[in-house]
Amino acid sequence: MKGRIIEPAVEIESLEMADPTFDGGLTKSAKATLTNTTAKQWTYDVELYFGATKVATSGIGQVTIPAGGSVEVTFSLVTPIVEAVYQVFLDVKEHTSQQLLKHYLATETVTIAISPGIDIGSIVWQ
Repeated sequence: MKGRIIEPAVEIESLEMADPTFDGGLTKSAKATLTNTTAKQWTYDVELYFGATKVATSGIGQVTIPAGGSVEVTFSLVTPIVEAVYQVFLDVKEHTSQQLLKHYLATETVTIAISPGIDIGSIVWQ
């Protein structure tokens, strides 16, 4: 009798972030709960990014999830400095094979709105 090969799998239960309207150039964080839905421990490469062209990215991180277990992963990235509305994606790949397991599209978009600001230097009388 042949043994069954366990294929990697993962579920993304939630992706949470604060109010999704940000100023440009700020470091922001989002959290996602990932669940390994298999009977084997796996290591995954994970990346959160804005827009299909990755105008901002968390970079690729690595997380190991035990069989049937869940972990909360925090992603940090610097927001783009261009005002726009961006879709938020989360990609999960099996670490060794680099097989894409999930290409997750968040339900909320992120809006970058640059707030007005000014610095006033010293007033010099002449």
